[in-house]
Amino acid sequence: MRNILLPILLPFLAATSSGCSRPAAAPTPADGIIAASAESARATAGDAVFQAVAMDITRLDPAIAARYGLPTHQPGALLLVTLRDADGNGLPSDDLVLTAMASALPDPPKALALQHVQTDGLNDYIGVFAARAPADVQFQLQAIRHGQRASLSTRVQLYPP
Repeated sequence: MRNILLPILLPFLAATSSGCSRPAAAPTPADGIIAASAESARATAGDAVFQAVAMDITRLDPAIAARYGLPTHQPGALLLVTLRDADGNGLPSDDLVLTAMASALPDPPKALALQHVQTDGLNDYIGVFAARAPADVQFQLQAIRHGQRASLSTRVQLYPP
């Protein structure tokens, strides 16, 4: 298991995605999550490739989310950011500086704390933004690594149960 986020997000993706597939070689879990999402963003900064995806956290399996400390009882949006090289291999976070902002329109953006998750040499970052459905949650990210900059933005629609 290359990443702890797969068991958290796979039930959500299985229920909400259709027609998405990857080659027979197993991708790293976070990369598979991003590939299956319609609301993903990608940017590069030098040798680093950043990908981000936003999801409705209340749609995650509650038992699995609780195992990893993700609060599905509180409505909101989950942001997942991966750091890879062009071939999909893990990169060290080195001097990486990630800043994230989130907003539920029409409110102004607020700073979003990102938690670093490292498994088997892969660096991923997650953040949870509290918002109640119905909501259009937007995320903006700025990444700086080895002096190179990248900007990403993604969004998720939160719907009532």
